[in-house]
Amino acid sequence: MNYRELIVKNHQLMSFSKIFANIQPGQDIFWPGCAVLSLGKEITQKSYNLLKKKIPGLVYSTYCCGKPSKHIYNGEGYKKIEENLHKLFEENNIKNIYTLCPNCFATLSEYKEVNVQSAWAIIDEIFPQEKYNILKGKAYSLHDPCPIVNDIEAAEHVRSILNKLGVEVLEFKNNRENTVCCGKKNMLMALYPEKGKKLFELRASQAPSKKIVTYCASCRDTFKQNSYDSKHVLELLFETEASSSWVNRFNAVSSIKKEQGNA
Repeated sequence: MNYRELIVKNHQLMSFSKIFANIQPGQDIFWPGCAVLSLGKEITQKSYNLLKKKIPGLVYSTYCCGKPSKHIYNGEGYKKIEENLHKLFEENNIKNIYTLCPNCFATLSEYKEVNVQSAWAIIDEIFPQEKYNILKGKAYSLHDPCPIVNDIEAAEHVRSILNKLGVEVLEFKNNRENTVCCGKKNMLMALYPEKGKKLFELRASQAPSKKIVTYCASCRDTFKQNSYDSKHVLELLFETEASSSWVNRFNAVSSIKKEQGNA
């Protein structure tokens, strides 16, 4: 048994446990994604509150999309996850999913019974007036996560959000649909770390500066773990500095459960 695959399997078991997997029934659901939840309750709750201004009936899911399971044990575990998610969507009458995670967008779009949309388009549309130009004079290199090829419009909405914040966007040599992976694609960094590291080094060599902003929480962590001043767009929008951890994810889920009265 490959011990790295076992690590990913245990990650997935935790992600789908009752501790971390919670959902409300409703047609319109906010699906932030595991990595965004790991940034903590402040960011996820503020994102949810902002989106509710546009979608008043929006409910919450802290489920994982199951993508890591596609890449271990020949995807055998993902088949069960697929069955469970199909059942979850049906039982909870879910029609529209709004996500902040590019990987969740790509994975959940395979489910034909739901309409998966990027939450970035809505945040761009209802951008808070008080946030205009709060970062005027700041410059960041914008890393496009590789799954964005499945939702290229999100790349433009993120740029619009950053422009409204007053950020000067510095473009990588390869951007938008031509972007280069940070090294974590398809669990590469976890399963084959040397290959993942080489891919990261290629991407890092294209960075116009050491100050990075991205809209994938996993990519944000990759750059930060390699001594880059790396931010998630939501950290800039909500003027907060987050750390990524299972503890933060637990606290975010616990806060949501308490609000829903399901604690």
